[in-house]
Amino acid sequence: MRGWANDFLSQPWPALTLVALAAVALVAHRRIATRLGWSRWPTLGALVGLAIVLTLTLPPAPGAAIGSPEWSAAGRCVESLFDPAVLWRGLISTASRGERVGNVLMFVPLTFFTVLATRRLAWTVVVGVVLPIGIELTQSITAFGRECVGYDWVNNAIGALLGAVLGALTVRGLVLFGAPGDKGTAN
Repeated sequence: MRGWANDFLSQPWPALTLVALAAVALVAHRRIATRLGWSRWPTLGALVGLAIVLTLTLPPAPGAAIGSPEWSAAGRCVESLFDPAVLWRGLISTASRGERVGNVLMFVPLTFFTVLATRRLAWTVVVGVVLPIGIELTQSITAFGRECVGYDWVNNAIGALLGAVLGALTVRGLVLFGAPGDKGTAN
């Protein structure tokens, strides 16, 4: 994992992707928060969390030749996403702990800040669990040297759940202690 991460981060794609998406988040967060009635700063946190997830999952893999989309790979991806043996391996495997930890942790900020912004735990959990399916399908059809594996989805979903629960506990603590904006207003 470490070697792949170093190779991945040494390419220009991740840095360019993160800078571009973070800039969009910075420009758009106030308008999005106002329009949706979300808290402003947690909305920025959620958008930056999304930028991080997209940066780590969608740019080309190190050394990958970029080709045309492979639509036939979507069927294999769906099989992987719904194969109980693959999903179980995602829950119990310790073979590649670094990759597993990375796949869990990358979703924590996104759902943590989304719960703070929206005050909607169930909605955030659903989005946090479904988003990685879309990412895995995108990885399968783009010819960027990425592959769709069901256990990545399991680990991403665990991270999404963890972030959402931590966000809900934080909201609960803010409400208990009477912090400003505890009614979900856009501050």
